[in-house]
Amino acid sequence: MINLALKKWRAKEPSLGIWSNLPDIHMAEMLCRMDVDWICFDLQHGLMDYSDLTRLLPAVTGVATTPIVRVAANQPDQIGKALDAGAQGVIVPMVNTAEDARRAVSACRYPPQGSRSCGPMRDAMLEGPGYLATANEQVACLVMIETEEGLRNLDEIAAVAGVDGLFVGPMDLCYGLGLAPGSFTDPAFSAAIANILKACEQNGLASGMFGYNAEMAASSIQNGFNFASIGTDISFIRTGALQALSTARGEDNEDAPVARGGY
Repeated sequence: MINLALKKWRAKEPSLGIWSNLPDIHMAEMLCRMDVDWICFDLQHGLMDYSDLTRLLPAVTGVATTPIVRVAANQPDQIGKALDAGAQGVIVPMVNTAEDARRAVSACRYPPQGSRSCGPMRDAMLEGPGYLATANEQVACLVMIETEEGLRNLDEIAAVAGVDGLFVGPMDLCYGLGLAPGSFTDPAFSAAIANILKACEQNGLASGMFGYNAEMAASSIQNGFNFASIGTDISFIRTGALQALSTARGEDNEDAPVARGGY
């Protein structure tokens, strides 16, 4: 297995991806064939569960897009099942301490580097035993920094061996800083982002941002992040529908309804 997105992240090359919240196989199949580097299936907040994942991940097979899963919690069984189903990496939420980070890494790695139980169902079917020889090197372990506690322990988290990158959930980071949602220009938010990027740079980690739209993704890359999402399947549908409705009604752009929210 070669994780093409992880290869880009390690080389610090800009990388764009798509966020998937809907358990629609055809949507996933279409999106991952649009020359994006990765697609993330969201089991934490998305409208999908593990049974959906077993159908969504095969839709990515055979293309260059790397399938990632945001698990619902930092639990070995959830991380292991996502990887066994064919994910090439996980995004782990609410990582607040170095111990949290070590637990996430351990769940991603086979012994002796970790404690992942051996049973890679889809990967074994597709690749055979060869998967086991490359999995520890090619599975991406990304941990989220989104709380005040996580920021306090940022340097210790970033220094944990086996963490491949830090990922920012901007709304939760706002909440963690005691800011109103969407306060992305607040000095406290900007300072937190600068500290996260610095920690990634010092520890050789990739830096990722949940981008709510293409503009936010472009800005994130321009400001030093290695990878960002350009939006979600839901936001694409909502924005496209509103634009089509506005055009059909002959409304001027200034009067057109605006699609708000990234989900």
